[in-house]
Amino acid sequence: MASGVYLPSFEDMLEAVLALNWDAETHKAALYNATRASAADFNANTAYSSTNEIVGTGYTAAGVVVTGTAFSRPGAGVSKYSSNAFQWASSTLSGVRWIDFHAPSVTTPTNDPLMFGIDLVTAYNTSDGTLLVTPHSNGLVTFDLTP
Repeated sequence: MASGVYLPSFEDMLEAVLALNWDAETHKAALYNATRASAADFNANTAYSSTNEIVGTGYTAAGVVVTGTAFSRPGAGVSKYSSNAFQWASSTLSGVRWIDFHAPSVTTPTNDPLMFGIDLVTAYNTSDGTLLVTPHSNGLVTFDLTP
């Protein structure tokens, strides 16, 4: 027999407890340097922070709004969060290594809670160019809630 979490209840819990609608078109992606990548603590970090955030031409603190967001169930016990591609055009950025996704429209129980982070593994730079992030067909993050 298979065991697992009932996805509709899991999604409802996220929305009820965190007031976090994963389909909202208000979530943001913020860029960080390698120091943030090595300091990300998935057990303790709870809210957006500007510490170690990238500073550069074409970048605004707290990042860009991510559109085309969708929280879906592509398979048994699996939920995924996906979006359209997003970018920083005409930017001059240095040492981009980490992306934190956060929900600035949420204020309770935590103001601007973190959703998830992505380590780019390699530091990226732009010089009056475009930093483009194109999500994988499996989404930006996938939750497999079956053991």
